[in-house]
Amino acid sequence: MKKSLFRSPNLIKSYRQPDKPAGFIVDLRPAASRAKAIADRLAAKDQPRESSRPAIGPRTKSHFGFNLSGRLKKTPASSVEKFSWRHFVPPYFWIKRRGPKRSLAGQRLYRVRNAFLKFYHRSWRKDFHFYARRQPLRRWLDKNPLSRRSFLARFRPDRPARLSRGAEIFYFCLILIILILPFKAASYYFNLDALKSRIMAQSRSGLDNFLTGANKAVGQDWSGANSEFSLAAQKFLDAQTEAASINSNLLALAALSSDPKVKMAAESQKLLAAGTAAASLGQNLSAALASLFNDKDNSQKTSSDLAKTLENFSYYGLLAQRDLETINRNLAQVNQANLPPEYQERFQTLNQQVKDLSQGLKSFVALIQSLQDFAGLSQDKRYLVVFQNNTELRASGGFLGSYALLDLRDGQIRNLEVPGGGSYDTEAGLKRRIIAPAPLWLVNPQWHFWDCNWWPDWPTTAQNIMWFYEKSDGPTVDGVISFTPTVIEDLLKIIGPVDLTKEYGVVITADNFWENVQTVVENKDQGQVASAATASSSLVASSSLVLDQGLEQNQANKPKKIIGDLLAKILEELPKKLDKENLIKLLTLAETNLSSKQILFYFNDQKVEETVASHNWAGIMAKTGYDYLSVINTNIAGQKSDRRIQEKIDLNSNILSDGSVINTLTITRHHTGLKNEAFSGVRNVDWLRVYVPLGSQLISASGFDIPDAKYFSTPDPSWEINPVLAKYENIFSLDPESGTKIYQENGKTVFANWTMVDPGQEVVLTFKYRLPFNLLNQVKSRTWLDDLNSWLNPRQASYLPYSLLVQKQPGAQPSDFQGRWEISGPWPIVWHYPDEADSEIQVWQTASQLDSDQYWAFILKNQS
Repeated sequence: MKKSLFRSPNLIKSYRQPDKPAGFIVDLRPAASRAKAIADRLAAKDQPRESSRPAIGPRTKSHFGFNLSGRLKKTPASSVEKFSWRHFVPPYFWIKRRGPKRSLAGQRLYRVRNAFLKFYHRSWRKDFHFYARRQPLRRWLDKNPLSRRSFLARFRPDRPARLSRGAEIFYFCLILIILILPFKAASYYFNLDALKSRIMAQSRSGLDNFLTGANKAVGQDWSGANSEFSLAAQKFLDAQTEAASINSNLLALAALSSDPKVKMAAESQKLLAAGTAAASLGQNLSAALASLFNDKDNSQKTSSDLAKTLENFSYYGLLAQRDLETINRNLAQVNQANLPPEYQERFQTLNQQVKDLSQGLKSFVALIQSLQDFAGLSQDKRYLVVFQNNTELRASGGFLGSYALLDLRDGQIRNLEVPGGGSYDTEAGLKRRIIAPAPLWLVNPQWHFWDCNWWPDWPTTAQNIMWFYEKSDGPTVDGVISFTPTVIEDLLKIIGPVDLTKEYGVVITADNFWENVQTVVENKDQGQVASAATASSSLVASSSLVLDQGLEQNQANKPKKIIGDLLAKILEELPKKLDKENLIKLLTLAETNLSSKQILFYFNDQKVEETVASHNWAGIMAKTGYDYLSVINTNIAGQKSDRRIQEKIDLNSNILSDGSVINTLTITRHHTGLKNEAFSGVRNVDWLRVYVPLGSQLISASGFDIPDAKYFSTPDPSWEINPVLAKYENIFSLDPESGTKIYQENGKTVFANWTMVDPGQEVVLTFKYRLPFNLLNQVKSRTWLDDLNSWLNPRQASYLPYSLLVQKQPGAQPSDFQGRWEISGPWPIVWHYPDEADSEIQVWQTASQLDSDQYWAFILKNQS
C-alpha cells in the first residue's frame, strides 16, 4: 500500500492516565466506529464505488500497546494489535486534498477528517514530543523534510488562513494610496501651473543673487557678498516653501518634465541648500575678516593683538571652509541642463570659482594655523632673516650681504637686531678655518658666513647658514627666512615711500630703492645722495621697534646700516597699511614672491616645515622619476651684473626608436649692461651648474670660458673640510674635452663649468646628454587586472608616459624657456599637458617664462 503522511501510528497514541498503572491502554474503538460510519455515509452519496480499506488482522507486536477489546486491560505488548486510523477511514480519505477547488464530496470528506482530527487533537498533541522520540516516527521524519513544528501544523484542524501583521499593514496602506492618489493628483493638476510660475520667479531671483554674491566674493567685497548670499537663501527658501505643497517624490519627477519652469522647480531644493550654506559662508568670511580689520584705528594697531586675531581668524575660517564644502557638494548635485540657458554658463563658472575658493581658503587657514606656532604664541621664537641680493646671484638666491636676528614672543617683535656691518660682522667670531668650495677660491679659499649659501636646495643651504652663524659666535635659531630686494620693491609699491631724509637725505620708493640703497651700501661718492647718506650715517632712524645695529662698535664702518633702518620703517608702517583694500595686494605679493622663490622658509619645527613644504615654499629640490632640469648660476667676482643678464633656455629632446632619450640643452646668456656702468657694467663671471636626472651621461659640452688659474688661491691643507661639501662635490669626474665637472648632489647628476660674458656680449652654452631611463623598459607595477587585460586583448596598444620638471633658481629673474620633443619611433603623442593634443603628433613644442617651477608631460601610443 502506498505510504502517505497520515499513515503514521502516532496520530492516535496511548493516553497514559496518572491513576492507571503502566501498560494499560484506552479503548478508542467506539469513537473510531462513529467516525467510520459518518465517513461511509457521506462517501456513499457521491462515490458509490466500494471502499478498498484494508482489513484489520491480528498483530504479533504492537508499537504503542493499543487494543480494540473495548475495555481497559493490561495486555502484553506482543499480543496487542497495531492500531491505525486507516482501518476505519476509506483510502480516498487518506490523502490531503490540495488546491483551491474541491467537489462537494471532497468538501464533506474534508470536514469529516477535520472533525476526526479535532477529536483526538488534545490527546496526541499533548504527548507528541514524547512519542516523536520513538524510532518509527524518527525514521519517517528522516524521509520527509518537515520540522516538528510544521509536522504539528499539518494535523491541526483547518482554519481560514490569516495574514501576518506586516502584510495587513501593507495592504491597508496600498488601498489607502489607491483611494487618495487620484484626488491628490487632481489637486496638483489644478494648482501646479500657478505654483510653478511662482517657484520659477523665486528661483530665478535667488540664482541671480547667488551669482552676484559669488562675483563680489571674488572681488573681495565680503560685506556685499554676505548680503547677496543672504538674499539668495531667502529667495530659495521662499521657493522651497511654495514647493512644500508638492509631494517630494513628485518634485523629483518634475526633473523629467519638458517644461523649463518645472525643471527649475525640481532643482530648488539643491539650490536652497547651496544658498543657505552661501549665506553662512558670507557671515563667516565677514567675521574672519572682521577679526583682522576691527574697529580699532589702523595707526593704533600693535602686534600684541596678533594672538587673538589669528585665533579668531582660524575659527571663522574653518567654518567658512566647511560652508564651501557644503556648497560644492550641493552644486555638484544640480543638473545644469535643468537651469535656464542664460544661467548655465554662469553656473559652470560659479562651480569653478567655488572649487578654487575652497582650495585657496583651505590652504590659507592651514597657513594661519601654522603661523600661530611661527609667531611665538606657544613659546618664544628666534629666527635668522637673511637678505640675499639677487643682483649678484648665488645658488639659493643671491649674495648674503645682510642679515637680521628676529625675536618673537606672543606674536610680538621683542627684538630686531640688524648688524650695521652686515654679514662681515661675523668674520671676527669665526675661529675655525673651513675650506671653501673650489669655485670660490677665485675670491677667497676660506669659507665664511657670507658665502655659505652654496646649494640650490634651500634646506641644505639653510642648515649650513645656521651652522656658520653659530660657529661665528651667533646664537642658536629656530629657522632661517630669506628674501631678496625684489620683495622690498613690491612692498614699497603697496605701503608707499619711506622717508629717510633725516638719516640719509633720501626718500626710498619702489623705483629708486635698489640704486639708493646700493649706493649707500657700497659707500661710493655718487653725488648728493651719497654725500647726504655719508654725512648722516651716524644718526639712528626713529622707529617704534627695538632695533639693535651695533653702532657702538666701529660706528664709521656700517655700510649695511640703511638696510636695518629701512626694514624697521617697513615693519612699523605695514600694520598701518593693512586694510581691506591692501589685503588682496599683500596676498598677491606673497603668492607671487613665494612661487618665484624670492621668499624662502626653513624651520626646525617639523610640523611647520611640512606645512611650508606642502605649499612649495621651502625651496626643496624635487625628486622625480622622469626628466628633470634646473639651471643654477653663481656669480663670483662679477659684482651686481646679474641685474643686466637675460637668460634663455632651449631643451630639445629626441626620443629614439630604441626608447632612449637624448637631450640637447642650449643656454644663451646676454649681458645688456653698458661697460663701466655703476655696479653692473662689468664682466659677469658665472659658475654654471646644470642639474639633470641621476645617472645621466654627458655626451658633449661646449661654449665655456674658464678664468685664468693665476686668479685662484689655494687653501691650507690643514683647514677643515665641510662634510656636506666632501659628500657631494669632492667626488667628481672631468669631461676631457670641455673640462666640465660631473658629480652627484641631492639625487641629481650635476654638470658644472665656468662661463664669462662682457657687457653687450652674448655667450651660448651647449650640453648634450643621455637620460638614464628607457621609455620601453620602464618598470611598472602590474596588477592581476593588467595581466588579465593583456591576455584578453593581446593586440591592444600600450602607452608610454614621459614628464619633465623644470625648477627655477631661487631669487633669479624669470628665464625664457622653450621645449621641443621629437619622436623618432612609431609612437605618436596622443596626449600632452598642459595643453591637450587635438590629434596624434610626432613633434611637440612649448614655450614659457620660468617665473616658477614648470611641469610638462605627454603620453605616447606604442603601436609596435
